[in-house]
Formats: sequence, C-alpha cells, structure tokens
Amino acid sequence: KQWYQRRVAITPGDGALGSFLPLSEKKYRRLFMLHNKLVTAVPHVAGLNPKKFRTAKMPGRWLMNPHRNILDYQLLTNFLTLSHTERRELAKQIGTTPSQIVDDLMSIQKAMMIF
Repeated sequence: KQWYQRRVAITPGDGALGSFLPLSEKKYRRLFMLHNKLVTAVPHVAGLNPKKFRTAKMPGRWLMNPHRNILDYQLLTNFLTLSHTERRELAKQIGTTPSQIVDDLMSIQKAMMIF
C-alpha cells in the first residue's frame, strides 16, 4: 500500500472523530517546522496554546515524548488563511516555498478524503 492508504481512526470520549496518517520524513520535517512557527505566529482560540492544549496526559514518567511526532492538521491549515506576504515570510523562515506547503496540506487533505 501507498503511505497515504494507511491510517488509524480514533474516537475520543467527547464524540469527536480523528485520524492518524503517516507522512514521509521530508514532509513531516517541513510541516513540523511550520507547526512550530504557527504556534507563535497566529492568534489562538481563547488564548489556548495548541501544543499544550492537545497534549496527552499520561501517568508516570516516560522515556519518550509521544506527542512530539504528532502534528495538528487544524493548526496547519491556518497557514491557508494568512495573507500572501505572511505565507511567503513563514515559508522563507523554514526554508521552503508557500506552494510546497500548500501541496503538502492538499496531499494530506486528499488522504483524509479517502477515509
């Protein structure tokens, strides 16, 4: 199977529906850097920090960081609402182009539509 054909659906206790999709290493790194920039670049609903707000609360201490490798697609799509100048500036800061980021987001959207 292609990477975009593998996914896991989750249903938390609040009735929402979510999914996990695997990404290629290059795409993950590019979107991870964008994710970190967007945390500080865009205003958030009710002033909640999206990284802290969505982290899993786990008992005890772990040797790994389970939420480090998870990107919030809802936060990433905020890139599409930015002005052309802001998009270009953010993309330049992470060493890519706005069109590459949009292509990455559209490929994820396409993979989720198959779901």
